[in-house]
Amino acid sequence: MDYIKYAFIAMVGWGFWAIGSKIMTRYFNTVSTSFWISLCSIIFLSLYMIFRKNLMINKYVFYALPIGFICLIAILAFYKALKIGPISVVVPLTNMYVIFPVLFGFIVLKEPITLTRIIGIICAVLATIFLSL
Repeated sequence: MDYIKYAFIAMVGWGFWAIGSKIMTRYFNTVSTSFWISLCSIIFLSLYMIFRKNLMINKYVFYALPIGFICLIAILAFYKALKIGPISVVVPLTNMYVIFPVLFGFIVLKEPITLTRIIGIICAVLATIFLSL
């Protein structure tokens, strides 16, 4: 169950990231916000990698190119939405991205579909709708 601990850390971190991002969009345009946050992330990740010394390189590294491009489009759209919209609507709406990996897990990876998971998806969709009103 260590993954729960790390998922919780990610949730808290992304919560503060979203708040900080909203504040930055008040003072920077979308591209500048994305650039500065990404640059700082790369700096901290580089420092982390220097001390961990576990950077993997193999043929799958090229998968990062299309994934990185898709991520860039999503990040720019997210910061643009934050700049012009309320954080209380933008963040819940963009966090509905979880539907895609959940469906991928069910359909492609054949992960079990349980009643609890279906209820969870329905609750997430309803929460997003209610938070966006």
